Amino acid sequence: MADLNAALIGLLGLMMGGYVNNFLAEDYRRFRDGQALAGALAGELESHAEAFDFLKRGLENMIPIATDNGLDLTEWPIPPSPLFDENAAKVGLLGPQSARDVAYVYENIRAFRQNFHMLSKDHRNMPKEWGPAMIVGCLAAIQRAETRGRPLIEALKSHAAGEYRNRPETRDQVRFALKFGAAAVFVLFVLSRMFG
Repeated sequence: MADLNAALIGLLGLMMGGYVNNFLAEDYRRFRDGQALAGALAGELESHAEAFDFLKRGLENMIPIATDNGLDLTEWPIPPSPLFDENAAKVGLLGPQSARDVAYVYENIRAFRQNFHMLSKDHRNMPKEWGPAMIVGCLAAIQRAETRGRPLIEALKSHAAGEYRNRPETRDQVRFALKFGAAAVFVLFVLSRMFG
C-alpha cells in the first residue's frame, strides 16, 4: 500500500508541477510581454497625441487657403509608427478591447498620413475642390484617432502598471489549481482508505 500511496503522490506532484511550469509560467510570461507592449505603445501614442492640436489647427487654417487660392505644398513623406509596426502581431497580449482600440487608433493615424501624403503629392493635378475635401478627411481621421486614443493611452498605462496577482484571469488559474489539488488529495485519501 505504501508503494501505491507513493506512486499516487508522485503522480499528483508531477501533474501540479506540469501545470505550474506549463500554464502559469506561460501565462505570466505573456502578462509581462503585454505589460511591456502596453507601456511602449502608450508612449508612442502620447507622442502622436501631442501633435494632434497643432495638426488640427494647421489643417483648419489650410481649408480657406485651399478653397480660395489653391495649395502650394511640398511632398510630405508618410512617417512610420515604429513600435506599432514592429509589434502589430502582438497586440493580442493587451486583451481584446485594448487590441481593438490600438488597431483602430493606428489605422486612423495611418489614414491621416496617407491622405495628407496624397494631398501634398497630387494637389496641383487635381480639381480645386479636391484639396479642401482631402483636408476635411485628414481632420476627420485625426479626430477619430484622438477621440479613441486619449482614453486608450490611459488604459495602456494602467495595463502596464498592473499586477499579475490582481488580474481576474490569474485568480481563475489559482482557483483551478487549488480545486484540482484538493480533488487529487481527496482521491488519494479515499484510495488510501480503500486499500489501506
